Amino acid sequence: MATFKFLDFTFCDQSYQLCQSGKAIHIRPKTAQAIEVFINNPHSLITKDELHTALWGNSQHQDYRLFQVISEIRKLAPNENLIRTQPNHGYYWLAPIDKLAVKKSNKVTNYTIAVCLAISAITSTSFLIQENTAIEPILPPAFSSYTNAADAYRSQDYATAQKWLEFSLKENPYSQEAKLLLAEIKFSQQQLAHAKQLAHELVLENESQSYYRGQALSLLSRIATMQHNFKDALDFAIQGKKSAEEGFAICSAHMFEQQIAALISKQQDRPLNSKVRMQTDSEEVLSSNAENKIEKSEYAQLCKELKDSVTSKLECENVEFTAQLMGIRQFIT
Repeated sequence: MATFKFLDFTFCDQSYQLCQSGKAIHIRPKTAQAIEVFINNPHSLITKDELHTALWGNSQHQDYRLFQVISEIRKLAPNENLIRTQPNHGYYWLAPIDKLAVKKSNKVTNYTIAVCLAISAITSTSFLIQENTAIEPILPPAFSSYTNAADAYRSQDYATAQKWLEFSLKENPYSQEAKLLLAEIKFSQQQLAHAKQLAHELVLENESQSYYRGQALSLLSRIATMQHNFKDALDFAIQGKKSAEEGFAICSAHMFEQQIAALISKQQDRPLNSKVRMQTDSEEVLSSNAENKIEKSEYAQLCKELKDSVTSKLECENVEFTAQLMGIRQFIT
């Protein structure tokens, strides 16, 4: 082991530790290897092939890596001539070098080496931590804009929600979630014609996708209810329940059952009421096992927690019509 001094630097050829005025300097291993080659051959021409072999094990290598190493050495003392380039040949080390005497007691030396190695380890660890902590989750633009719209919708900031949904649909025109939420916004703004158009499009686009079809039918049922068209409201609700069950959306199917029951209780047309009761009674028998499953599982709790936010869109500010909707609103609580 030997320690060399040049300018105000010291370099240990065993630990590859470089210090400037007693302070450890972090350098790459290849840069340290190159310094070792130069200080062991001062004022001698070191060819590119020799450097390639010493650093990478063979003379055939990409020059840009060697240029990077030479540049890093020169940056240690930019105002000094450490290395001189011999065009098309190699490099000379110019700075005076002194080999420091080895003391009999190696305790201080060993301590210094240990400290330098510890500093190097801490520095390397800090680089790894910085790299790990720098990784942040990134949402795709269409999904990120949809979540922004959902947040704005919950705050009843419909203009902002619509803006983000339109952006989301430009990014992903096939997003059924974005189109469904846009339809709900139009419904909340009482733009029923536009909401109805979007809901019909969703029904047609999702003939085989039971969940989206069911949610669109739910919206159509609520629109029909607001327009006092209870027959269509019931038809849409029954179709929506069927779609929800086909898609195994048990919570949605349960809500449809309550919606259907509330609509029936407010029907003035007794013959129609009787007919629908028979249809829904048979359907309730078929779904009784699924409903019991809801009531006995964690799924039931999640479904219950969702009821307030999902069904609150059935509310209406029209005072005269509110009385007719009381039955529908019973399942909010």
